[in-house]
Amino acid sequence: MRFLKPFLLIVILLINVNLTAQNYTAPLDFKMLLSGTFGELRGNHFHAGIDIKTEGVEGQKVRTIADGYISRIKVSTWGYGKAIYITHPETGHTSVYAHLQKFSNKIDSIVKKEHYKKESFEINLFPNKDALKVKQGEIIALSGNSGGSGGAHLHFEIRDTKTEHPINPLQFGFKIADNIPPTLSKLKIYAFDTTLINGYRKSKIITIKKTNNKYSIDETPTINGSFALGISTYDKLNDSYNKNGVYSIKVCVDSSICYKFTVDELDFSTSRYINAHIDYKEKKESKKKYHRCYKLPHNKLTNYSEIINEGIINIKDTLPHLISLEVTDIYGNISDLDFNVKSTNNPFLTRCPLPKDTINTPFSLDKVNIFKKENMELHMQAFSLYEPLMFHYNTIDSIDGVYGKVHQIHYNNTPVHKKYVLSLNAEIADSLKARSYIATTDLKGNFWYIGGKWTNGFIKTKTREFGNFCIITDTIMPEIKGVNIYPGKIFNTQSTIKCTIKDNDSGIKNYRGEIDGKWILMDYDYKNNLLRFDIDKNISKGKHTFTLEIEDNVGNKKEYKAAFIY
Repeated sequence: MRFLKPFLLIVILLINVNLTAQNYTAPLDFKMLLSGTFGELRGNHFHAGIDIKTEGVEGQKVRTIADGYISRIKVSTWGYGKAIYITHPETGHTSVYAHLQKFSNKIDSIVKKEHYKKESFEINLFPNKDALKVKQGEIIALSGNSGGSGGAHLHFEIRDTKTEHPINPLQFGFKIADNIPPTLSKLKIYAFDTTLINGYRKSKIITIKKTNNKYSIDETPTINGSFALGISTYDKLNDSYNKNGVYSIKVCVDSSICYKFTVDELDFSTSRYINAHIDYKEKKESKKKYHRCYKLPHNKLTNYSEIINEGIINIKDTLPHLISLEVTDIYGNISDLDFNVKSTNNPFLTRCPLPKDTINTPFSLDKVNIFKKENMELHMQAFSLYEPLMFHYNTIDSIDGVYGKVHQIHYNNTPVHKKYVLSLNAEIADSLKARSYIATTDLKGNFWYIGGKWTNGFIKTKTREFGNFCIITDTIMPEIKGVNIYPGKIFNTQSTIKCTIKDNDSGIKNYRGEIDGKWILMDYDYKNNLLRFDIDKNISKGKHTFTLEIEDNVGNKKEYKAAFIY
């Protein structure tokens, strides 16, 4: 056994050598500074790559990291925006470059043909492996802010080509400066069933102190019954102010590991289980993100390399026990917190019966859940939740703009994994049903579109959120404003047509731009409500007619028309 640790060390070193030996070059020409790291906690998913800063501007040259061929090109209003996927056969990896501003000329010519073929801004193209070969260092695009990006940067990924699983890019030797250990902010101790923490039957949040680079807490919690930990933590890199995600979290009890979470690799099919990994309730209520250092019953993430009893701890004696929590980043910088817990082991305390819930309805984890009340039905398939719950339902008197009552469908601080079917009914004129939809509301006059279609007297939709739901209508046409286009406009120096579009109710569903009755490619920047068309060589000199039609989610349409000279 004494040779085991050196052997494991050699194996780890060989793995790291294999990863960094790919000789990948940087995708940008300047020093790599990150605003986001792999595995960060994002909305409903883990971050699948790294976000590289582009000096605060768009239009930086993006280069391929190795020889290969472009295997996919995707253009979307949302998500990755304009993205390129490059397969590298020699390494077995695929690199991904997202939120791009524009493609290189040889790529753009193929992409534009696909746009016009489908008459759609949204495309998903899979070129033949011989169609678009690229060399290491070749410029493939300019960086941007397209899709769901919140600012100019390059989102970059490395995936296993066979599995399509994202791999932590920082394992491949890219030069990133980081000698800063993660920051530990808050500790949460979770109580289960009849657990008492310091005499109270509820979970406890403790502020973590840092003194002389050592983390500590000011108390020794007394815990009767089973418990687990949660940690609010983040990591910073050199020369960057951003609060990034951490690489690994480990919990030990008296030096024995009971929980370890690591983000070397992710699986898109399980990424939504982030809502089981984090403390979803805390995220909603306090805006704090806590890693649960234990597994909920329905959590299929495979990033827990070492876990005992699902990370749940049970102290069975009255002796003090050392709890050690260790957080690391990808470069081996470590922050740790050690503290003692003890138990009075008072059987009376742990046997106190829980108050019986006579109001709410039990929802199973592994069975179909059906709930019906007047003007409301809910159908939820098995394993839509992460743990069983006592389902709460109530109605709230109607508020302005709502048909019928507002339906309180449990609480929005509880996550839902799979979409469930929600059906509502209210007295509403047949003439308005086509313009009605189910929305969520904060009860303050704010509504958010969910959708729905009428069938058998109910309007039905699918959602994976709990909260306040109601029926409202949208009879108002969307808005169109010409930014630099109007009847009689003469384009002398300008070569771009710009319009803003907006719908304050159900939201924009479709748009179609035409010149002289023929479809044109208009780039939609939803963050600025902006549509733009770059006038190309196919538009001849002379008089033309520009037409833009937009439609909202319930069928209200608006048309804008302007004759211009080019």
